[in-house]
Amino acid sequence: MGVLLKWKKITSEATYNLVRVYRASGDSASYDLIHTQEIYDNTYYDPAGIGSYLYQVEFYDSVTGDVSAKSDPIRGGTYYGYCTVDEIRQTTNLKESDVSDTHLATLIEFCGTQLNADMNIKETDELVQYIDAEKGNDQDGVNSTFYTKKYPIADSDNNFRITTADIQAYQIDQDGNRSELTVTQIHTATGQFRLDNAPDSTVKIYIDYSHCQRIIDPPDTLVKMGCILLTASWAYGKINIGKATRFRMGNLTVFRDMDSYKKYYDRYRMILALINDRSIVNIKQAPSMPADIINMASRLTISGN
Repeated sequence: MGVLLKWKKITSEATYNLVRVYRASGDSASYDLIHTQEIYDNTYYDPAGIGSYLYQVEFYDSVTGDVSAKSDPIRGGTYYGYCTVDEIRQTTNLKESDVSDTHLATLIEFCGTQLNADMNIKETDELVQYIDAEKGNDQDGVNSTFYTKKYPIADSDNNFRITTADIQAYQIDQDGNRSELTVTQIHTATGQFRLDNAPDSTVKIYIDYSHCQRIIDPPDTLVKMGCILLTASWAYGKINIGKATRFRMGNLTVFRDMDSYKKYYDRYRMILALINDRSIVNIKQAPSMPADIINMASRLTISGN
């Protein structure tokens, strides 16, 4: 999924106007210049990056030639999202000159957070108890594996993965004392989770979590499509909002298409309706999709994070 770098903005009074990014494949490898950008942006998305790569940044004045010292090595965090920069470029007309890879990666994060808010249903203080013969949720001092009532489990902390941090478990004893329990494993598709210790039968177990209608780790194809469309909407908004609908260049009048933001957002809402609808098999009740969206779905492949 690439690597996203972030660094502190320079506080020096020097007149640097550019940032240069260097990359090395490991601790003993040499650093090569891979990117130069304007200094106002303190993030960089490397679509070819992996977790073992190291990076350094330096500040540069393109007028005087002054160069700062290189930063200490940075190991970029692995980038996660419901879609990739390349997938957005493959399904839209957005070019690097319109919106950079780094800005698109940032928009994917923002839009993934909005998508979570639109998909997720929060459950608070859910009592863990018998569900069915398969999901007995036995409390006998031996069993440590339990199940949520609702599933798939959703991303609660907006890191676009399902981890043990997405469920909070605690117990209340007979005196009303509450104590936190440690979740060690989680299975998103079934709602199964495991505690580090088996609670005894004298306490009640409660959980806080969110659930949605689609598996998001790895992302369901509809979730991926939703993220692509919503990000495209934000990106076209960044390009067009606040600009004139037309302008003149000599005898030529140039008209700007200002509807792209709304068109992609309307299509996002259409996909969101499918994401949140378990009765999608009822074709008569499902909203119709434009042919280009159907074509997009046929070409998408789900890749793990």
